[in-house]
Amino acid sequence: MTAVQTLPNGATLDTSALTARARRHDVTAFFRSFAVRHPDLKGPGSEAVRRVMVRIGAAAVLIGALALGFGMLGELTSQDDDKAEQLLGMGIMMGLFLVAGGVFLWVSIRNGKRRSTPKRQYRLARFAADNRLAYLPGPAFGGYLEPWADRGRLIVSRVMRAPSPEGTVEFGNYELSYATTSNGQSQFGGYCALRLDRGLPNIVLRSRRHRNPLTEAAVPARAQRLSLEGDFDRHFTLYCPRGYERDALYLFTPDVMARLIDRAGGFDVEIVDDWVFISQARDFVTLDPQRWRAVIAATGALRGKLAQWERWKDDHLSADEAAAPASTPAIRVLTDVAAPGRRLRAGSGTMWALLAVAAVIIGVMQLFRLF
Repeated sequence: MTAVQTLPNGATLDTSALTARARRHDVTAFFRSFAVRHPDLKGPGSEAVRRVMVRIGAAAVLIGALALGFGMLGELTSQDDDKAEQLLGMGIMMGLFLVAGGVFLWVSIRNGKRRSTPKRQYRLARFAADNRLAYLPGPAFGGYLEPWADRGRLIVSRVMRAPSPEGTVEFGNYELSYATTSNGQSQFGGYCALRLDRGLPNIVLRSRRHRNPLTEAAVPARAQRLSLEGDFDRHFTLYCPRGYERDALYLFTPDVMARLIDRAGGFDVEIVDDWVFISQARDFVTLDPQRWRAVIAATGALRGKLAQWERWKDDHLSADEAAAPASTPAIRVLTDVAAPGRRLRAGSGTMWALLAVAAVIIGVMQLFRLF
């Protein structure tokens, strides 16, 4: 029997609308007015361009792989002296083609799941109504999520908001195109955003489960990693600014760590400014009831500790900084946290490691040609 779960707004989680039968005439009648209220359902023009580019790229990979396969068959029957070297080079290239094909397949499946079909929107809208959630289908710019939006172009979609005594809790799916990466890499996934009444140091917990190197453009530098007691390090990697190790231990007490391991083991958690983000490389707002139960459990693991976190004080602040007036949220963050604690330093990221591997492979192929 599934345990009863409560949403931040006090409603009991009801997932029946996600899988209930959707009659065609009901969907048609619903979507006619829904599309008028939300004219951006198809997304910006760049989404259509991306779908076309993915199809062109997939076709190019398929043609290249077939041509290379015929070339390998021809080389197998040849009597050339450099037959082994040629086959090795072709084998490496075929491996790269297969990796590229896997990436295009993954992107195509993801884009397909994110498409706003009338039936999907009908079920999500009914789910929101049943659970007293405000539903914004998007896609829309996520500039109001300031810390993430400052990192690049942030697009949010299928946003569900739940008013609560601690403040509005928001669930949604996102795409973040990092402004600091020259290769234009984007990070995809789902998120839950919770707003705090005070700023906190930038702390990141990266789950050791479900890591996807294709969506990890920004990883904190390893020098900021902090090892915690117990078996917490088996489930999460924690990063905090240098000099804020004691503050991280205050925020992530043993009871908080136990909650995270039991209920949020597969999710990343980031504290930045006056926000807490729970995220993962998989979408949060879907038609999967089990997915919703996991997301609500992860959110509940932290919501009960927000009041404790808001009692934190930064001992690194000078007396003048601590006494400065906090007239706006932005000023409040500056007066709550000293400059060294506001942002983690970014590391090189997994994508750069993959690019380095590709460069090594190309270098090896060139050496075989020389000899």
